[in-house]
Amino acid sequence: MKIFCSKDALLSGVNAVQRAVSNKNPLPVLQGILIQADNQSLQFAATDLEMGIRCDVPAQVTEEGTMIVPAKLFTEVVRKLPDTTITLEEKDQQITIGYYQSEIILHGYDPEEFPLLPDLIEPLSFELPTMIFKNMIKQTIFSCAAEENRPVFNGILLQIEGTNIRLVATDTHRLAYIISEITNSGESRFSGIIPSKTLSEIYRLLRDEDEVLNISYSSNQVVFQFGSIYLISRLIEGQFPNYKQVIPQTCETKVYLSVREFLDAVERASLLSRDKSGANIIRINVENNELRIDQSSELGKISEQIGIEMEGKDVRIAFNAKFLIDALKVIDSDRILFELSGPFSPGVMRPLDNPNYIYLVLPVRTS
Repeated sequence: MKIFCSKDALLSGVNAVQRAVSNKNPLPVLQGILIQADNQSLQFAATDLEMGIRCDVPAQVTEEGTMIVPAKLFTEVVRKLPDTTITLEEKDQQITIGYYQSEIILHGYDPEEFPLLPDLIEPLSFELPTMIFKNMIKQTIFSCAAEENRPVFNGILLQIEGTNIRLVATDTHRLAYIISEITNSGESRFSGIIPSKTLSEIYRLLRDEDEVLNISYSSNQVVFQFGSIYLISRLIEGQFPNYKQVIPQTCETKVYLSVREFLDAVERASLLSRDKSGANIIRINVENNELRIDQSSELGKISEQIGIEMEGKDVRIAFNAKFLIDALKVIDSDRILFELSGPFSPGVMRPLDNPNYIYLVLPVRTS
């Protein structure tokens, strides 16, 4: 195998696939990136057996072939190469990287041992604008659980029903829900839990110029295709909780307030809210068209007042400050409706100009 290509092309290839390289799998070949040269292009591929990514970049191919390079080392080498035409040559699992009158030789892996990324057999598929999906990921993914003891909470529920696409994420303490319209000529239906790692990669790789995202799916896998990227991922097995039962249909108190004012106040109060146990709890008091946060700790104290419009009962309630901040940072609207029903019921945020987004957060019981 022998090819000529630019440093930028190599870099875009390794950057696209490197997050799919396995760091835990004992199979050495999975710590590599497969590079295949044919038809005047290079195809990069990597997988950890849960997720796989392929990417094509332009190259001048003088001899077709396949090689597997050590991912971490190859990526570091490529980043430090000069901006000139690079030669890649492989012979007997030895990879020679040539530039100017210099060369670097790396030891590769046997391509025969690399598991090929499958193409789905007779998949169902649909398309939607990439910016819509990217925004949907941004507004939900932070609500996934970080711990891996209950896998269904490490993913996001993706549902297709007619012309609606829905993402739902929860870690059992909070829940983010968003729905958008798509063109779904086949009226196909789908419901699957996609690992948060997969969707964070989609978010990272989607670019503004990638206008259309194609999503294909089978019973246990899903494929995302956009630009030169092909990403396949397993679906998480298990039953996602019935989120419709969790979202309150009524409330006792409606609070209309500015997202920016609320976010700034919560962030300031959170600086003084950390107690000895590491908790980051803020106490909110809503009365007389005013939202007040009074916070004190061994670090000091703060009193924040925000002018609001309210309907219904006065309420005192406490929340984990981080759970409020995470949501307020991704809500694109200027104002929200914050629905409350006493100190022990969940709070629900709804952007005033977007009825398709809901964020639910459980309160913290305080003494």
